[in-house]
Amino acid sequence: MKSSRWRLLGLAIGATLLATGCTPGVQSVSIASGTATQVVSRQAAWGPLVQAIEKSEAASMYKLQTAVNIQNGNLHTSFTVYGTIQQPDMASIQVHENNFNIAFYQQGQVAYQQDGTIWSPAQPVSTLNAYAGYRDVVEYAMAHHFPLVQMNRTYVVDEYCNVYRVIVPNGTVSLPAFLGGAPGASSTELSSHASEVAYVFYVGQTTGYIRQIQTQSVGVVDSVGSLIMQTSTIFQDIDNTQLAKVQIPVSLAQQLEQGVQ
Repeated sequence: MKSSRWRLLGLAIGATLLATGCTPGVQSVSIASGTATQVVSRQAAWGPLVQAIEKSEAASMYKLQTAVNIQNGNLHTSFTVYGTIQQPDMASIQVHENNFNIAFYQQGQVAYQQDGTIWSPAQPVSTLNAYAGYRDVVEYAMAHHFPLVQMNRTYVVDEYCNVYRVIVPNGTVSLPAFLGGAPGASSTELSSHASEVAYVFYVGQTTGYIRQIQTQSVGVVDSVGSLIMQTSTIFQDIDNTQLAKVQIPVSLAQQLEQGVQ
């Protein structure tokens, strides 16, 4: 059971921080707190989205919430990730799946993960910027002249957002960490599948930050089989020094004070 929880934590961090949709075959988007459904323009300009990514990448801190749904054959997994990120190297992340709660904390090059009540040393994550991977998606789509579709304006958290949808080939970005080493999971092998991944970006009309990102894909991954994945990540309290500052978990601080490593 414990190894499966570590696997879930790796998946959660991968899905949250590596910013990937996984595999082929786009369907209609049906996830998130705010979901745009109507097409406003099928040839939107890239400028506003590029500016939003640049501004969001430069944010010093923020909170995020990611909902992940994965289906592999008859097996279905869904979980929620809550996180606070403070650039460049601090994070506090909690993963909730049914009755399981897993936590991860990083400060600089020191990291800990919690299963149950005990914290244990963990491998630090090299890149904690949850926005970083999306630049590759957008730049790839622009270079290959893929159309950017603008959807209807949608309210997310505390502001209205302009919504943009782009579909890119599978393999444009890497798989999440838990699949990265699997046979057939390399970018080269993934790109050999005639497949697509949909990304939907919600750009705040007031703040200019990306407030929500949805991904959706469905298809076949070698050595894994049929895999359907939907993710929805919401960003809030961006650059709010009062609400988005990373704090060491109380239970970890107590354990360290007691000298238990």
